[in-house]
Amino acid sequence: MFRKITLFLAALFLVEGVYTQTRYHPRDIQKAYQNETRSFDGTPGKAYWQNSATYTIKLVISPPNRRVKGEEIIVYKNKSPQTLKSLNFKLILNHHKPEAARLNPVSKEYLTTGIQVDKFLENGKERLWNYNDDTTNKSIPLTEALLPNQEVTLTIHWSFDLSVQSGREGAIDETTFFLAYFYPRISVYDDYQGWDTTTFYGAQEFYNDFNDYNVEVTVPKNYIVWATGNLLNPTEVLQPFYAENLAESMQSDDVIQIARLEDLAKKQITKQTDANTWKWNATKVPDFALGLSDHYIWDAGSVVVDSKTNRRVSVQAAYDEASKDFEQMVNFGKDALKWFSTEVPGIPYPYSKSTIIRGFADMEYPMMVNDNSQ
Repeated sequence: MFRKITLFLAALFLVEGVYTQTRYHPRDIQKAYQNETRSFDGTPGKAYWQNSATYTIKLVISPPNRRVKGEEIIVYKNKSPQTLKSLNFKLILNHHKPEAARLNPVSKEYLTTGIQVDKFLENGKERLWNYNDDTTNKSIPLTEALLPNQEVTLTIHWSFDLSVQSGREGAIDETTFFLAYFYPRISVYDDYQGWDTTTFYGAQEFYNDFNDYNVEVTVPKNYIVWATGNLLNPTEVLQPFYAENLAESMQSDDVIQIARLEDLAKKQITKQTDANTWKWNATKVPDFALGLSDHYIWDAGSVVVDSKTNRRVSVQAAYDEASKDFEQMVNFGKDALKWFSTEVPGIPYPYSKSTIIRGFADMEYPMMVNDNSQ
């Protein structure tokens, strides 16, 4: 009996010893601990930093033409202690190019020519954009090195074709588009790996800096645009009745039908100029996505996500007539936001709205969801 007890205690000691051993940490993480940018308990260290940028983007989209033209100004600030001699860009849409590396075979409808850059300027001076290495990553040397706490201003004019086959992004139908990863952006430069140069193969997850976005989307009349962030000019793009419906929905516990099927048929929802420019703003978000259509029904309501401040969040849904399950989508969205904000994990939803668009991807983006219909 004594021997059995001894063996049991010895085994217990060994098991306990396994659980109290220091876990293995890769060398790059150990270096971050030493530099005090990261802490062992998972919190940011006292020397932690993140780079960020402000993106000012103008898009022109003219469905059913799938060609999208864009102009952007990126003001990128180097908050790191290192001097940056180059920048790494993410050109995610280049995974549609025929020669791109992919995890799975794709159909002909998936293929495009990728992102075409027509003009590139660094601090106002035009630079040559070399297409020879345009994959989903592109490293560009800077004319002048970017010192710590300095900014560089980049101007890029680009265009691309939306793919016919819709997934995370692309043409949902001939006049309904979803745009994601659609702009050249600077990839993450962090405190222990440097530049994120991971190749995008079309399916895996990835991450971005927290940036500010000012985005203008010019579309023909009768097209509605939904996007990340707040719509700054609803009275400039919507007829008064529909602008009032949208405003009412922001404070309503009930679902407001902003634009019904019969409203869409009348083609009087938007201002009747040849084109309308929808203006959006979002701060401290990791990405920007948008959708547009001339025949999607538009519902909206709101829900309190923070009982201490009584802060409300707008929940919106955009869908085609055939997607009957979407008729309850605003309520589904409200219930989800309330539960996660008050129960698990119990942290109030940080953004001003959530928009669910009927697409094909079942994918989420800041304040946007591209969701399939059942």
